[in-house]
Amino acid sequence: MTQSRITIEDVAKAAQVSRQTVSRVLNRSPKVSAKARERVEAAIADLGYVPNMAARRMGGARSFLVLAVLERGAGTAGAGARTGRLPLDAMLVAGLDRCSEAGYHLLFEQLGTDPAESLAQLNRTLTALSPDGVILTPPLEERADLRSAIEGRGIALEDLGHRRAPGEAGAAMDDAALGEEATRRLCELGHRQIGFVTGSADPRRSEKRLAGYHRVMAAKGSRAHHHFTADGRRGFAEALGLAKSWLVPTIRPTAIIAETEEVALAVLDVARELGVEVPHELSLLSLEDRASLGRADPPISALFAPYARAFGEGCARLIARAEGSETALQVPADGDADGDEVSPFEFAERASLAKAPRTL
Repeated sequence: MTQSRITIEDVAKAAQVSRQTVSRVLNRSPKVSAKARERVEAAIADLGYVPNMAARRMGGARSFLVLAVLERGAGTAGAGARTGRLPLDAMLVAGLDRCSEAGYHLLFEQLGTDPAESLAQLNRTLTALSPDGVILTPPLEERADLRSAIEGRGIALEDLGHRRAPGEAGAAMDDAALGEEATRRLCELGHRQIGFVTGSADPRRSEKRLAGYHRVMAAKGSRAHHHFTADGRRGFAEALGLAKSWLVPTIRPTAIIAETEEVALAVLDVARELGVEVPHELSLLSLEDRASLGRADPPISALFAPYARAFGEGCARLIARAEGSETALQVPADGDADGDEVSPFEFAERASLAKAPRTL
């Protein structure tokens, strides 16, 4: 018997069970005795049977598919691309690890920016695939029409863009909180003259991060946030000019938060050109982490949202819900054993941070 002719009926016959029992074993249903499961698994191994999607779905109407939906250009890199992109390479690996180990497949769907067409495209995809769960990636989690289309079909939904309550499953991908924590870390080093330069391709993300920065600066009684902020999309060249205008005067920032890799590297270049020493005269913190930041001289610190980790955890939660074991994936509260708050963000501490050189 060749592999191409082996069917679920062959497995059932070899294991001396019904076709439905084989389907239940393939679907990891608890409604199968241990002895029957052993016979089915042995028959699968002996015959070299590889189940197809249609056969697996018979046991419980599951597709064994997790669908990740992203906006066109969200992961684009290279010439002409805007920065502030998602780390799709790392997200892919994290998602595949979680899906593969559970016997699920991970698919990506890219939507255009036209609201009506993107909604129609999503509906077509949901009809064709009937996934067991969907992950909306930023900024699509803010689209109420997309969320309704998914949840209206009874499909489990995860996203990476909302803060959850302490103890509730989910990653805290709160952009305002990221801006707050970055600013607070610099304040703890004694900085009050802190600048913030946006650069993300997603203005909504930038706006939230900037708002978090403003809140902390105002609470600290600093007026620097009225003078050393710049929003809008900025690439390397635009950031160069801005950094020069900030670093030449006598009163200048002692620390700068750069939203993207490009902005951070531009600020570092200007500081080097002007003889402003990093980190002793100017601390520099990026809100995204790329390999180039670690290779810079000095290496640039980064505080960033762990999208890859959150994406993998989102896949795991969707699978758990499909398997009926969601409670096993509840995460601990946002604190450690002593009750101290634990940051939901990742911090790559490098040589670009130091205590404030002076009080202005």
